[in-house]
Amino acid sequence: MARHHPAEPKVRKTAGINPNPQSYVAPPVGSVPEAPIPVGVEMQAQILIREAGSEALAKTAVAGAAERELIPDFREDQFGKRFGFASRPELLAASLPLVAADGTAWWTTAVAGDRWIVWNQDDMSAEQTFATVEEARCSVYPPTEL
Repeated sequence: MARHHPAEPKVRKTAGINPNPQSYVAPPVGSVPEAPIPVGVEMQAQILIREAGSEALAKTAVAGAAERELIPDFREDQFGKRFGFASRPELLAASLPLVAADGTAWWTTAVAGDRWIVWNQDDMSAEQTFATVEEARCSVYPPTEL
């Protein structure tokens, strides 16, 4: 018996029957379409909550950090003045945070002459300056072995 092979495959016709487009559904009252914080900060907040163990502990940590930012620190004010900054907030605005492999918090700060210094609250000597921020970072992070 011979098989019949059609020249073109049969395709089911839809006859123009397509689902209607979904109507717009307004978001719930009080919702915000985008987080009112910079990109990435919400993720960092979620990490903080997870690492702190609870929302309450994370809020306590943030409140403590914010309080320390508002308290004028005489040592940092004087340190900043050494490098031409009018105040601690001006010093911190020109600084980038670093965390050493051992968890120690450091700052690298752009100073006059396109140089960088590295310092923290326990070591405000800033004896050495660096040509680039990468050189400054390398002074905090030990070289990696390949």
